Amino acid sequence: MKERRIGAAAAIIIVAIVVCAIILLRGGASSLSAYPGAQKLAEQSFTGYTAKLYSFTGSGEDVYSWYKSRMLAEGWSLDYDGGYIKGEGCLLNYTKGGGVATIIVSESEAAISTQEETFGVAVPSGSKTIFLAQGPRL
Repeated sequence: MKERRIGAAAAIIIVAIVVCAIILLRGGASSLSAYPGAQKLAEQSFTGYTAKLYSFTGSGEDVYSWYKSRMLAEGWSLDYDGGYIKGEGCLLNYTKGGGVATIIVSESEAAISTQEETFGVAVPSGSKTIFLAQGPRL
């Protein structure tokens, strides 16, 4: 009876270790959350990284604040905060486990135009963008 308990405990520990390793190797978390009300425009994957582009209307500062609190609540460590600049946007970089995440909120026409070209999409007139990228830490 005692051997069965030890065997079961060992199996549970092994499964837990495997699950933790998979989570760390996949970037430490599921895909990044989209800001409520944002509309997904495009997604591209390359060499282990996923990049998504969203459009939104409203306050870029609200998006910046939402991501700062959301990412910390999900256990991400803030590595760089470029701050929010009205009319321009913001840049945030995070790490968690073996993964990295970058969030760019763009409000300027030049930045949005570059994103349209990169993703091959049209951003709705009057909208701002959120660029989310996630992948393994190099």
